[in-house]
Amino acid sequence: MANIDEYVRQIEQAEYGEEVRSSIVNALKKVNDDNNSYADLKKEVIAAKDAVDDQVAAFDGKVSAAQQVTADLIAATSTANTAKTNLTAATSTANTARTNLEKATSTANTAKTNLETATKNANTAKTNAETAKNNLDKTITNAGAAQTNLQGVIDTANSIKATLDSTNKTAATAKSNLEAAINNANTAKTQLQDVIDDAGTIKAELSQVITQANTAKTNLDASVKTANAVLQSLDSENNAAASNIEELRSENFNSQEILAGVADLRAYLGLTDEDILGMQVDYKNKTFKRLAGAVNLTAGADFDRFSMFGGRRRCNVADDGTIVAWYGDADYKEDGSMGQVMIYQPKFYYLVCPVVYDPIETGVGYHLRKANYYVSEKPRAGFRLHPAFYDANGNEIDYFLTGAYEGSIWDVDGGDGSGAYLMNDEQVMTVSADKFSSIAGVKPASGLTQGLTRPNIEQMAKNRGDGWHGDLIKQVSAEQMLMIIEMGTMNLQTAITQGVVSIPDNSAYNCSSLTGSTADIGNGTGKAAQTINEKGGTTTTETANGKTAVCWRGKENFWGNIWKFVYGVNIWGNGAMGGGQPFICTDFNFAESKNSGNYEGAGFTVTNAAGYISAMGYSTKYDWLFFASECLGNSSLPVGDYHYITQNLNAYRIALLGGCWNVGGNAGAFCWFLNGGVGVRSRVIGGRLVFIPTRDSAAYLAAIESWKEQMQQAA
Repeated sequence: MANIDEYVRQIEQAEYGEEVRSSIVNALKKVNDDNNSYADLKKEVIAAKDAVDDQVAAFDGKVSAAQQVTADLIAATSTANTAKTNLTAATSTANTARTNLEKATSTANTAKTNLETATKNANTAKTNAETAKNNLDKTITNAGAAQTNLQGVIDTANSIKATLDSTNKTAATAKSNLEAAINNANTAKTQLQDVIDDAGTIKAELSQVITQANTAKTNLDASVKTANAVLQSLDSENNAAASNIEELRSENFNSQEILAGVADLRAYLGLTDEDILGMQVDYKNKTFKRLAGAVNLTAGADFDRFSMFGGRRRCNVADDGTIVAWYGDADYKEDGSMGQVMIYQPKFYYLVCPVVYDPIETGVGYHLRKANYYVSEKPRAGFRLHPAFYDANGNEIDYFLTGAYEGSIWDVDGGDGSGAYLMNDEQVMTVSADKFSSIAGVKPASGLTQGLTRPNIEQMAKNRGDGWHGDLIKQVSAEQMLMIIEMGTMNLQTAITQGVVSIPDNSAYNCSSLTGSTADIGNGTGKAAQTINEKGGTTTTETANGKTAVCWRGKENFWGNIWKFVYGVNIWGNGAMGGGQPFICTDFNFAESKNSGNYEGAGFTVTNAAGYISAMGYSTKYDWLFFASECLGNSSLPVGDYHYITQNLNAYRIALLGGCWNVGGNAGAFCWFLNGGVGVRSRVIGGRLVFIPTRDSAAYLAAIESWKEQMQQAA
């Protein structure tokens, strides 16, 4: 309502009629204005009320709709719960059906295996039956021919009979002569019986000798001094026996068996010299025992005083074989700027004494069940210089050099055109010109897309000059023997570390780790603190066991990270030799698919079933090889390493060593992949560099003198 109090007050105080009139007029205007405002306000209120009424009506509609939706939702929820219950029941039924299906599948697979076995046996029986039929057909044919011949003989006999009837007198004389011959035969029989009786006496005496030998063994166990005397006497007897071999043969003795018996006795008694290092490996009982001078020694510093161990040194080597720096020198480098990073391995002599062995029934040679392995830094009776220490001319050498790091490539056209190392396995090699290398800080070369085969690695190694090669079987075997004697076991993944064997694989890349993470270990043995893994351009720093590099006396990744080609050995089989026989190259003229001429059979066949090693193949000439003849072991003992083979091999295969980044416990120093065909290349396969010096060359003589200086400084 309008407030006109001010105008009423003016009227009350007005003295003149005009003032009263004016105040009244103003009051009335005010009332009129307020009435107009109230009218407008009323209209707005009415409009607002109408809007609210509309909204209330709309809200009531929505509430009604919501109530309907709620009712529908409650109904749908009920339906869903029913469906859920039905689904749960159906799932339970499906799981039961799945279990029954898995059991049925397992039963079917078993039946399939049995059927395949039965089919194989049936095929074998069919083949044997066909062979028997062919033989029977031949026999029938031969019988027919024999019948014809027999008739001829009968005819001839009838003719002879007629002649014989006319010569009875001559027959009577012959009869007398025959009786005399019979008498002489009886005399010879009596003499032969005397010889047999004498042999029985000799056998009894031999039994006494065996008994005495057992007594001697007991005494030997009680007295090392007595054992040395017996051994020296045995050496003398061995030398005497060797000089009288022909005489023994003339007396119908089996000289080879006698000499084998002497060797077995030496092995059984064992050697005790302090400067001979040995280890007994009992493959059957999965045990190891240090022998001779290795007794009570611990891997590492205890072995440093023996040159074949403590004399191993990292060094920089020029292409002509000259050693230009040693690990620890101020100018020693591992980036390739001072030459290749190699390991100087001094020569040694070895002896393998088989203690227990048995024939390989499905092939040739023997399963070695128990053996004594010995090494010596100087010549000894019965020991041989390891075959790794001969040059291309067949001369004895004092050392060889093996790559400290897995192989990479020097690209002759790289960089600014003057050449550069391929740092990340770039697939651009030129076999005729590039050089295989051994440096730190690079990704090992592989055959991801390029033809990095065994012969091509050999060619790129030769591009450095005379004496350079890819990794070789004789040098690898020499280091295998040294490792087991020092570490006192064949499971080197446990003795040292796993190596790079647990990196997740990516099938698109070479997933190996960069070389050089053991640089600070130098000439020692152990596990890298960290290793850089590279995969498709992404690098990761790894510190866990199984993902970091391993080092044995300066050599990085003898196993793991990437498979390494090994040359100088071919595996060949004709389908009836198990996993095949190794054929060893007798010189440095290597070839693929060859098992004759300068390739000589090892004298034993490798295992015919892939698995963990339980026995090594053995022959007297190639006793230094470490290829499995049987694989019934496990991932820990007696060796803990795996062999991959081709069953009933009827072709050629090549040799890959060590395992790669994702093979885990299968890897190791004795892990061989003998299932790769000739010419194989792969993203998981690389190689390593080796240098074989030429005896009496300038570089050879200088290297020996330089090494001697290193040894004097270390003394």
